[in-house]
Amino acid sequence: MFLRGSETSEDVQIDHVVSLSNAWQTGAQQLDQQSRIRLANDPLNLLAVDGPSNMQKSDADAATWLPPNREYWCPLVARQVSVKAKYGLWVTPPERDAIARILDSCPGQSALRG
Repeated sequence: MFLRGSETSEDVQIDHVVSLSNAWQTGAQQLDQQSRIRLANDPLNLLAVDGPSNMQKSDADAATWLPPNREYWCPLVARQVSVKAKYGLWVTPPERDAIARILDSCPGQSALRG
């Protein structure tokens, strides 16, 4: 159970599944301001996570960071792909390879719609 307060507020944070820095580097700079605002506030791109993991992830993509719990890899990567597709963002070759490797290990994982 999470209790709000000065000593626990950092325990749960809202993560941008595709960080805003990563989004900017992969095409968001070409979006108009309204689209960038939608990306930043899109529930598809927002996820409640534990604070330490969010701080560890920072602006990393699937090629450079995955959560310690492997059970979250497939849904997280599928969500990242869905966000990038929705906003026309691209992936780097290492990210593409990581996405393929991860999603190949979870054939039942479907893309998320938002």
